[in-house]
Amino acid sequence: MRRTKLASLALAIIVPLGCGGSDSSGSVTNPGFSCNSTSGTFSATVNGQAWSACGQVAVRRDSSFLGGKDTLRSVSWAGTGFITADLAYAIVMTASKLGPLTPGTYAVGLVNPTGSNAVIGGSNSAGWGAGPTGGSGSITFTTITNNHVTGTFTFDAAPVTGSATGTLQIRNGKFDLSY
Repeated sequence: MRRTKLASLALAIIVPLGCGGSDSSGSVTNPGFSCNSTSGTFSATVNGQAWSACGQVAVRRDSSFLGGKDTLRSVSWAGTGFITADLAYAIVMTASKLGPLTPGTYAVGLVNPTGSNAVIGGSNSAGWGAGPTGGSGSITFTTITNNHVTGTFTFDAAPVTGSATGTLQIRNGKFDLSY
């Protein structure tokens, strides 16, 4: 539950930044302009349309001691990008595991007891989620070190807030991020 609240807080901060963002020339960032992440690559298709994070992608690693010998380890990242000139999406993802995070596939959805999730918010006041309470998907790490993660992801995110309706399909997700 705590991780979901943190992701929601991050979403509340990131979406407005993406919606009102501009480059150094004062032009609103949109798909017609070059849109690069300063941290690496974070991209996907959202309901069949290309999405790519613009600017800084925030990445964070955490460890939580659950008592006894159990330690929940997580890596999270968040970015905002545009689908059209007037529609932005913020995507916030977390992969979690008891014990060390290693290359492999991490399930997201009702079967995941350790809190891996994705939260997607649109500039149109719509929000979707995939995690222990609904939706489904996976995050696959190809590489994971103390300062670099690479891999792929896919989600079917369920509507959770605002004007969201229907399942939001996130496909062909890729990330290659340094932090």
